[in-house]
Amino acid sequence: MQRAQTGGATGLLWELGGDVLRFPAWWYGKGLISALQYTLSFIQGYARTLGVLTWVKNIFTPMFGRYDWQSRIISVFMRLANVIARGFATMIVAIIAVAVFCIYIVLPIASISFMLFHATAVFAL
Repeated sequence: MQRAQTGGATGLLWELGGDVLRFPAWWYGKGLISALQYTLSFIQGYARTLGVLTWVKNIFTPMFGRYDWQSRIISVFMRLANVIARGFATMIVAIIAVAVFCIYIVLPIASISFMLFHATAVFAL
């Protein structure tokens, strides 16, 4: 009876050790690809939500069905201002998303280096 309990604990420790050893390969392999795909789809979804391409496609279409020259000039400038503002917002979101992705890449290396730094300070006493 006791042997079965010990084998279970050994199997649990073996599985935990295997997970710890496989973690870097997953983080920088499949996990990195998944994080990159999520980052790109997040940026594309945000640009789609703002409708930047729709504003660009309709930049020379008169607003409110008015076809006189004053309305055409006003609508071009208003749509151009919208494209610039929405493009700037998309660029800011893209910069933040790429920064978070870079943090994802650096996080394990930084955490291990901080653990080693503090471990050397603790064991130096």
